Amino acid sequence: MADGINFDLSELTKLSADLGDVPDNVGPLINSAIQFTSVNVKKAAQKSVGRRKHFKGGAAGIDYEVKVVFGQLIQSEIGYNKDTDAGKLGNLIEFGAPGSKNALAPTSDLANALHANEADFQRGLNKALTKAEKRAGL
Repeated sequence: MADGINFDLSELTKLSADLGDVPDNVGPLINSAIQFTSVNVKKAAQKSVGRRKHFKGGAAGIDYEVKVVFGQLIQSEIGYNKDTDAGKLGNLIEFGAPGSKNALAPTSDLANALHANEADFQRGLNKALTKAEKRAGL
């Protein structure tokens, strides 16, 4: 009868340590993916708005800002910069004025640009995670 069983857990311990390194490695890579997609959404929305007969000047008011909050949350805000003359009509361009006597229809240029870039953003996040895992030795 055996007195005990021994297990070699060294590889499991190494994997656990490596998995702990993934979050440290992935943050800057996710930030890069968000920056890249934000620029693409901004450019796509600007292109769409730039084709509008009456509001093409509004394209210059579209901007983006990426913020890192508390070192953990990365967020991007893409929209009309209300501090610029071109951005002051952003709500009217994007959402229209369906109740007005001119019944301006919404354009949804920003929403459409965001939707058009979703798949590319997901690919970017997948690449970021894969790269972070490789950097952690996984």
